[in-house]
Amino acid sequence: MQRPTGKRIIFGLALLLLLALGVARVLWERCGLGGCPAVDRLDRYVPDRAAKIVDRHGVELARLHLVPRELVPLDSLPPHVPQAFVAIEDQRFWQHHGIDWRRAMGAAIRNLRSLRVREGFSTITMQLARNAFPDRLPYTQRTIARKLAEMRVARSIEERYTKREILELYLNGIYFGSGAWGIEAAAREYFGKPASRLTLAEAALLAGMVTAPNGLNPRVNPELAYRRRWVVLHVMWRQGLITEAEANIADDAPLITLEGSAEAGDLAPYYVEEIRHLLDREIGEALYTEGYTVHATLDAGVQRAAEAELRDRLAAIEAGRFGRYEHPAYVPRAERGAGPAGADSTGTGYLQGAVLVLDARTGDVLAMVGGRDFSDSRFNRAVLARRPPASTFKPFVYAAAIEHGYTPIHMLDDSPIRRNLGGGRTWAPRNMGGRYADAITLRDALVLSSNTATIRLAEAVGLDRVVATAQRMGLRRPLPRVPALALGAAETTLLELTAAYAAFATLGRRPDPRLVLRVEDSSGRVVWRQEATSQEVLDPGVAFLITDILRDAVDRGTGAGVRAAGYRGPAAGKTGTTNDATDYWFIGFTPTRVAGIWIGFDRPQPIVEDVTSEGVVPALWGRIMRRAGPRDEAPWVPPPSVVALRVDGRRVYAPECRLDDAARTEYFLVGTVPASDCTGSELPAPSVPVTPPPRAIPAPAADHPPQDR
Repeated sequence: MQRPTGKRIIFGLALLLLLALGVARVLWERCGLGGCPAVDRLDRYVPDRAAKIVDRHGVELARLHLVPRELVPLDSLPPHVPQAFVAIEDQRFWQHHGIDWRRAMGAAIRNLRSLRVREGFSTITMQLARNAFPDRLPYTQRTIARKLAEMRVARSIEERYTKREILELYLNGIYFGSGAWGIEAAAREYFGKPASRLTLAEAALLAGMVTAPNGLNPRVNPELAYRRRWVVLHVMWRQGLITEAEANIADDAPLITLEGSAEAGDLAPYYVEEIRHLLDREIGEALYTEGYTVHATLDAGVQRAAEAELRDRLAAIEAGRFGRYEHPAYVPRAERGAGPAGADSTGTGYLQGAVLVLDARTGDVLAMVGGRDFSDSRFNRAVLARRPPASTFKPFVYAAAIEHGYTPIHMLDDSPIRRNLGGGRTWAPRNMGGRYADAITLRDALVLSSNTATIRLAEAVGLDRVVATAQRMGLRRPLPRVPALALGAAETTLLELTAAYAAFATLGRRPDPRLVLRVEDSSGRVVWRQEATSQEVLDPGVAFLITDILRDAVDRGTGAGVRAAGYRGPAAGKTGTTNDATDYWFIGFTPTRVAGIWIGFDRPQPIVEDVTSEGVVPALWGRIMRRAGPRDEAPWVPPPSVVALRVDGRRVYAPECRLDDAARTEYFLVGTVPASDCTGSELPAPSVPVTPPPRAIPAPAADHPPQDR
C-alpha cells in the first residue's frame, strides 16, 4: 500500500483548513445556525413580559412590571450623561466598528495569565445586541459561540445605524435594576426626575450600575454604589471630560432622592418588593422579559389577617383605647395629599408597625407587613429597622443559664439592684411597677419578666456566654458585653429575632428565612429554586425548657393577652417594652409557626405613657393566630434529655408520688437533679458558680437601657 507523500498531507490539511474557514465564514455571516436577528427592528424593541408572583396556594399576588419605559432622544440629555457611559463602558466607542480589538486582545492576555475569565471586552454595541436579543444571545451562556454571534450582530448594528443612534438605543434599552429599563425610567425611579435633568453625580451613579445593576443598586448596597460612582467620576476626570473640582463636588452629592415607583401590588407590597430585590439579584433582567411565574412562600390568608389586625390595633392605639395618645394620627396618603404626617428623609411621623410570620421548620415567610402605608414609605421595618429588642432578648439569657447547669426552680435574687458605672455615676434598673421579691425561681423570673433577677443571672452565667448563645441563635450584629444587654440594650431586626425564636419552637433548629419556593418559565421548567435550610443552634432539652417557661408566660405571665384574645392552641412567647415605651414587641410561637410583632415610631418616642407592650401586643398576636394560625396542633413533647418530676418548693419528687395540690410538674435536663423518690430530694446548687459583680462596670450600650417587661 502506497503511503501518502508529504505534499499530499499538506494539501489535505490545507483543504480541511479552507473548509473550516468556509464553515466559520458561513456561521459568522449567519450568526451561527439560527441565523442573525433582524437588527432593522432594533428601535422598536421594548421588553416587558412581567413575572407573575403567586402565593403557596397559587393565588396571584402581583406582577413585576417594568417601570414605565419612555424613549428619549440623545440630544435631550445633558452632555455628561452619555459621556459617563462611554467613559466607563467603552472608551473607544467613537473609533471602533462594533468590536474593540485592542481591548479584546488585552482581555484575552490577562485571562490567559490568570487561567480564568477575569475581564470581558463587550463594547456598547455588543451590549446593545445582547440586551435587544436576549433570546438569541442569552447572557447566561458564557460560550465562544455566543460571544462570536454577539460580535457579528454588533457589526450588523454598526452597518445599519450611526454611532449617535447606537448610543441612543443603548441608553434607552439598558437595564438599571428595580424594573427600570432605559435612562428615562432609571432617572424617574431613582431620582424622581426626567433624564434631561440628571446631574453629573446622578449620571455617574447610573453609568456605574450597568455592570451589575442589582449588586450596585444604591438601595441594596449603598457603600458599593458610592465607590463605583467615584470610579466613574475618576475615569471621566482622567479622560479630560470633567475637572477634578467637578469630580469632587459630584462625589459629595447624596446617592438617591426617591424611594422608588415600581408597583408592588395591593396585598403584601413589602413582601413583593423583597422578592423583587432577591430575584433582581439572582435572575436579573430576565425577570421582566421571560414571563416567569414566581411561586412564593407567602400564604395570602395569613397575610390578610396580619395586615387587617395590625391596622385595627394601630388605629385603636391612636383612638386612645389604651391610654392618652398625643401624636399625629395616621391619615391615608390619598386623603391628606402631602400633609405633615407623611414620610420624610427620617421616616414617617405617625405610628408604625410590622408583623412577620414564619413556618418554624422551613423558614418560609407566610406573612410580612413592613409598615403601615407602602405608598407613603417603602422602608421595610420587618427586615431593615434596627431597634433594641428589650425583654424579648431575655430568653437568650435564660437559655445560656440552662445550658450551663441552672434549672427552672433555681432561686434568683430579685431585690433592687445598683451598679457603679464609675465617675460618680450609678445604674439602678427597676422592675416594672416597682415589684420586687427577696427571691424568685428562674421560671417565674422569666414568666414575670423580672429585670433585676435577669441582670444578676446574666452576670453569674457570664456575659460572654450570653452573647455566644444569642449570636449562635441568629442575632448577628455586635452585642455589647454589659449588664444592660440582659434587658435588650442592643439592636436587632424583627426578621432576625423572629427566626431566632423559631429555634425554641422546633426544639433546637433555626431556619433561614425563605421568600421563594421556585421560579418557573412559561413551559413550567424550574429556572431557579430557593432551598429550605436550617442549622442546629440549641440543645433540644434546653430549647424545650425555655419553650415551656415561655408557654407559662402566655398562660399566666406577661403574654396572657394571647389567651384573652381567644387563641387556645399551644403557644409560647415573650413581650418587650423599651424605656419610656418607645418600642412594643411580642415574639410568639407554636410548634410549627413563629410570629413577631413590633410597634413604634420611626423616630423613637413614647407611644402611650405608662403603657407597656403586654397590654397591647400579645392580644394582637392572639387575634392574628386565631384567624390564620395552625389548627389542632399537638403540644410540644419533651425530648429524651428532659425528665419530668414533681416539685413542692425546692424539694423534688418522683413523678408517681402522691402529693398535695401545692406540688406541680417541672422539667429538668437529665443530670441536673439527683435521683428522686417519694421522700423528696433537695435541689443542688447550679454547676456555674455565682460570683459577685465587679465594683465598676461599663455603661449600658444604649441611650435608653430598657427597664421593661
